[in-house]
Amino acid sequence: MKYRLVLMLLVAIGQVTGGDSHTQRIARIEDGLRPAVTIKGDPGWTIEERMEHYGVPGVGIAVIHDDRVAWFKTYGVSDREAGTPVKPDTLFQAGSVSKPVAAFSALKLVADGKLTLEGSVNDKLKSWKLPDNEFTKEKKVTLTHLLSHTGGLTVHGFPGYAVGEPVPTLTQVLDGSGPANTGAIRVDTEPGSQWRYSGGGYTIAQQLMIDVAGKPFPELTKELVLEPLGMRRSTYRQPLPPELLKHAAAGYLPDKSPVAGKRHTYPEMAAAGLWTTAEDLALFAVEVQQALRGKGKVLSKEMAQKMVEAVDDGYGHGLGVAQRGDHVYFTHGGWDEGFCANLTAHRDQGYGIAVMINSNHPEFMSEVTRAVAEEYGWGGYEVYDKLAVPEIALERYPGRYRYNAEQAFVVRRDGKQLFMQYVGSKPEELLYVGDDRFMRRERTAPIGFTEEDGASVFHFVLSNGERQTHRRLADGERVPRELLLSGPYDQALAAYRAVLKETPEEASVSEGYLNNQGLGLLESGQIDEAIAVLRVATDLYAGSANAWDSLGFAHREKGDHGQAIRYYQKALQVDPEFRSAVQALSELEASRN
Repeated sequence: MKYRLVLMLLVAIGQVTGGDSHTQRIARIEDGLRPAVTIKGDPGWTIEERMEHYGVPGVGIAVIHDDRVAWFKTYGVSDREAGTPVKPDTLFQAGSVSKPVAAFSALKLVADGKLTLEGSVNDKLKSWKLPDNEFTKEKKVTLTHLLSHTGGLTVHGFPGYAVGEPVPTLTQVLDGSGPANTGAIRVDTEPGSQWRYSGGGYTIAQQLMIDVAGKPFPELTKELVLEPLGMRRSTYRQPLPPELLKHAAAGYLPDKSPVAGKRHTYPEMAAAGLWTTAEDLALFAVEVQQALRGKGKVLSKEMAQKMVEAVDDGYGHGLGVAQRGDHVYFTHGGWDEGFCANLTAHRDQGYGIAVMINSNHPEFMSEVTRAVAEEYGWGGYEVYDKLAVPEIALERYPGRYRYNAEQAFVVRRDGKQLFMQYVGSKPEELLYVGDDRFMRRERTAPIGFTEEDGASVFHFVLSNGERQTHRRLADGERVPRELLLSGPYDQALAAYRAVLKETPEEASVSEGYLNNQGLGLLESGQIDEAIAVLRVATDLYAGSANAWDSLGFAHREKGDHGQAIRYYQKALQVDPEFRSAVQALSELEASRN
């Protein structure tokens, strides 16, 4: 109760820069946080309600309007235990929003002739070389690959290092050696063949920039980007020196508990190591917007276009590109241990937002962004009328639909409403908004139906206008996930094997997909369903230490430590050095003694 009263006071007071002209707008935003789909007449949430709901201690919000940072306001506490308020100079960890700022630095080095986008990165690397292998015989990894996540590189992200833990050098991170807590960063698919998010690629880019500039990464980024753009409260220094540490927020986890030691250290600076404020991130976005018009302080129009022109899967050189109707935004989110950040700005018009929080609740940031978008009338952010579902839709559309080769979903009628439900998940109402479109509260993709060959076909309408089509299943036709959850297991496994045999490249029966599905079910509390899916992964991919490790983790979460130990041992039979299995097995065996 005491914390809630303090939070209410700090939210009510806040600290704002940018003048009084936006006061009424700020007040409406603070009372108007929105879900993913907003229906006219819906009451908004207050920022204090949503901070309390999620357990977000502190917030920084900077809004871009008319080609400048119009206002910057902070809320709540930077350290819950100390009761320290968030101030304009409070530093937050940016997580992966570190990447676009690092990419900007790399592109400036390209413009200065010190780096090239298309040459092999090994031509410029000095302190370390990316090992060649069978995947790099024909194509070498380039800077474009590193910045656009198309290099076929391993290591998705980094957990950081808690206070008191040994911190590896950058080359130890690259090789997964010494005290590094992630694996070696290597190429395991042909460069340029697909998009796959890789913080590992940005860590190579960090070493590349250090080698060509001959300076520590924090120093070179300060010279190339932070100082010229007036980002005076930003730094890549890891860990923070004492004079900056006193301004740093403490981080809080999804369950609202504090990060041990308040914050982690990230030697992977380009990928996850930026300390900054929402105002500084907004200044960065303004520079990108201005550079796209040929008016940038630092970056040329050509290099800025590289940042926002998608190389693959909606990602350019450092920034994601999102289309909302006829409007294009550049964006990036970030997650470090106990911190989240988001940067969203219109590519062609001078508006946007940066939000930073000292907790792991990105949904809160999305709600703030939608409130700002509605208040300022951003393009592509719709507010819908909820209309009565046409009777013909109520009659024709209910049925079972194939989502992919592994999953199905059901559309059901309940009175005058339609609901859709994935197997094993909660139903979601299909809200009719006119023009043959339906929406769901927490999803922004419109849904439509057509009639083909006498049967209803379900469509997700993608942001670029294309349709993702899902045909209705015939009576008695079952997909593998349905069989898995209804039993018997052998019949379900046979169905998975049949799909894998008929279409070996089918993504929905890959080890990675099944692993992610299982862990997602586990996170949502569906432990038995998670174990079932992960068991399939081990039966289909018995040679994957990762599959066995995940199954062990699921059993550990269930409290079945005997089975967990068994599966962790299976993982180590495949790969005796599989790090998470080694650690988990050690912890479980120690708890038994």
